[in-house]
Amino acid sequence: MNSYEKVVGFWSYTHRDDELNKGRIRELAKLISDEYEVITAEDLRIFVDKNDLEWGAEWRSRIEAALAGTTFCIPIVTPAFFKSPECRREVLTFSGHARSLGLEELLLPILYVKVPGLSEDSPDEVMSLIANRQYVDWTKLRTEDSNSPAHRKAVENLAERLVGILERSVQVASENERDIESPEGEESTLLEMMAGMEAAFPRWTSVVEEFASVMEVIGRETGLAAEEIQRSDAQGGGFAGRLRVSHQLAERITVPVDRFYELGNLYSAELVNVEPGILALIREAPRQAVSAEELGTVKEFFSNVRGAVAASRANIPALRVFSENVSALKGLSKAMRPLAVKMESAVRQVMDGQAILDEWERLINDTGKL
Repeated sequence: MNSYEKVVGFWSYTHRDDELNKGRIRELAKLISDEYEVITAEDLRIFVDKNDLEWGAEWRSRIEAALAGTTFCIPIVTPAFFKSPECRREVLTFSGHARSLGLEELLLPILYVKVPGLSEDSPDEVMSLIANRQYVDWTKLRTEDSNSPAHRKAVENLAERLVGILERSVQVASENERDIESPEGEESTLLEMMAGMEAAFPRWTSVVEEFASVMEVIGRETGLAAEEIQRSDAQGGGFAGRLRVSHQLAERITVPVDRFYELGNLYSAELVNVEPGILALIREAPRQAVSAEELGTVKEFFSNVRGAVAASRANIPALRVFSENVSALKGLSKAMRPLAVKMESAVRQVMDGQAILDEWERLINDTGKL
């Protein structure tokens, strides 16, 4: 068994959740790993400590090896999980690679604490991804003694589920490899991927352009309101003056904020939709026997991808400033608070997406032919 045939899991969780639960989240990883070994007589190594350099090195090497059908990502889902940029990035990155290979089952969430709004149609793309997976509900078991029959049986069931997922995933990975090696499917597969990307990628870039435009409108209106508050304060308007300006601002930006929120959700949804195709194209184009013309088309497409990544990265400083200004708006009035929450959600979706874009750029740059 080579290194990528060995089964590995990545425990995606917040350290604060583990502290508040007296170390039981880390303990659960060990219990599952031990039970897996009892069932299979094989080792399942679960990487738990993200501060360990080995965690990051193994994560990257596994991703670059196209998961190999033997790599699990196990998010421990709590309300705090969705507030962690690191956890969100891990789900998005892993999910994209898994979907590009038809191995969605390798993302196996454990619902550890009930999360309000967790549903398949959630506007939060990470919540939607988690809810669309067949997650394991641990909300009642987390308070059970780890030696209780109910807890031990649940651990056994989860380990058995991992075994079943692994067996199916290895089969899918083998079929993918055979398809790649089959001469008959090479040209059609590449052309199909290119056609799909040519249709999907412009939809995403158009969302990016409008998002920036609407953010500029909101920023301009917010700046004008700040000037009005300064004038009101100088004239002794006090809190009543600030409240008046806040209500006027809320009225002026309600429509653009609603659109900003929609665009944030669209940004994330389109990115998640296009990502598996782009990852598959990055992975397969150099491996398939393509003509010089086809390779030129692929290079041109990835040049456009690099341009989009660079443009998005250039907007990050402005997004951070915008986010800081939005946070300040929350304290102005009750009317501003729901608008600020919507804007924060939209900004978070875009900030999450940058991790995906950076991964695209890295993979393209690592592929010499592209």
